[in-house]
Amino acid sequence: MNGQLRPPAYPNLSNEYSIDGYQEGVAVHEVAARFYREQVAGSWAREYLAGRGFHPDVQQRWQIGYAPAGRQALIRHLRGEAYRDALIVAAGLARRSRYGELSDVFRDRVMFPIRSSHGATIGFIGRAPEHANADVPKYLNTPATLLYDKGQVLFGLAEARPALAAGAVPVIAEGPLDAIAVAMAGGGTYAPVAPCGTALTAHQVSALSQFADLAATGTLIAFDSDDAGRRAAVGAYPLLRSHTGRIGAAPFPAGQDPAQILRENGPAVLAEMLARNACPLADLVIDAQLAQWERWTVFAEGQIAALRAIAPVIAGLALPDVARQVARLAERLELDHPTVTEAVTDALTALIRAGPPTGNRQGHHAELPGAHPVAVSVSSQDSPHRIGSRRLTSGEQAANATDHPRPQAGAARLLPGSRVAG
Repeated sequence: MNGQLRPPAYPNLSNEYSIDGYQEGVAVHEVAARFYREQVAGSWAREYLAGRGFHPDVQQRWQIGYAPAGRQALIRHLRGEAYRDALIVAAGLARRSRYGELSDVFRDRVMFPIRSSHGATIGFIGRAPEHANADVPKYLNTPATLLYDKGQVLFGLAEARPALAAGAVPVIAEGPLDAIAVAMAGGGTYAPVAPCGTALTAHQVSALSQFADLAATGTLIAFDSDDAGRRAAVGAYPLLRSHTGRIGAAPFPAGQDPAQILRENGPAVLAEMLARNACPLADLVIDAQLAQWERWTVFAEGQIAALRAIAPVIAGLALPDVARQVARLAERLELDHPTVTEAVTDALTALIRAGPPTGNRQGHHAELPGAHPVAVSVSSQDSPHRIGSRRLTSGEQAANATDHPRPQAGAARLLPGSRVAG
């Protein structure tokens, strides 16, 4: 820790006690982290970490530790270092029962320190053993304190800063094990971070943007392949879109994640999958929209309804994503390219007339629709495959025009990201 540590600009968070100074809170966390590291050798955590492919050098770099199963193992140690009970509780390292007894927050868990962007230890993520009961949470985070708010902090950001400064691509993983796995596979190409037990927030993206030129490097989402992981990836798109037009995703085989791939196949295979499987995150955004219409798109009326619903979403994408998604939608709905282009253009015109969305607060997910307009041409050659399409019948065109009126004669065709001349 160099120089004076300053507390982050978090909102006032209520605690049973207040921490008497930010630096005192950081100091007690550093002592706790050192205690946890010293417990690894005689615990199940040693074999667990080795089985995950985390050799001793990796454990040392990430300062991974182990919280003993005893109710007051850490409390006794911190008391021996002359830390007050009030401080231990306020730092989120112990909790007081309704009978007034103190117990450790983290017990029988592999411990991953959470650091501020400047390297100060401000919290922990604890991973339960594989043999834990079903009602035991797999991951446990430090509760909200003066030092730590899980919606504000990215795990691994302090460790990623050197790679980010060198131009590495930020990879947003789902948890600490995945982030460490990507770091092992990246070889400096990737700089992994992970949300701390919450969906990605605008605050976290803003923190990342302070240390990475996101417009130049782009970002890559490497979430799990299950439904929850795909929903989280889709939800990340509007948060990242305001910082970069290069937003990728690395889909993994069903039931697998970066940490599992590292454990079973090694870092070289994981690195290859990150590079080979990457696709625009907008593909997942539009696929999620199409999935809601899947049962109806076998009918012409369902195809038109899906087009009306999805066109505004495409209109709100980052400019580099628009042409590809127009082509993909035309192919998936078996509609001709000009019809889909016109629907997206009309949707954007409606968005422009409606004006920018209001009421969004920082820290909440932004809306996809809405962007700075740009005059561009979308060609059917942008399709990744040859489109087997059909033109709308005159009746379908009339129905589509009811909900999507054409712009006035002479109006420019607009798609997201460009400027309106004049």
